[in-house]
Amino acid sequence: MSAALLPGFVGAIAARFIGPLSFKLSAQAAPVVGAAAGAAVNLAFLEHFRTLARAHFTVRRLERTHGAGAVRAAYEVLAARARHQAA
Repeated sequence: MSAALLPGFVGAIAARFIGPLSFKLSAQAAPVVGAAAGAAVNLAFLEHFRTLARAHFTVRRLERTHGAGAVRAAYEVLAARARHQAA
């Protein structure tokens, strides 16, 4: 085989196998992409619930320190102020 025919021969072989090879690579990448997406969803939920827990335990600490009634009254004042600003 001469050097002039080699690029055409390699091109013909590559054209024949590019379809199955790309299918195989995409099939092998699917679990990795799925795992990365699952990890991202888990991280989002973890951050959400961590924020909720921090707020919950902050309110509980305030209730122990100042009493539940005082905390509820302060919350109502802040909620009324927020409703007034939103309107």
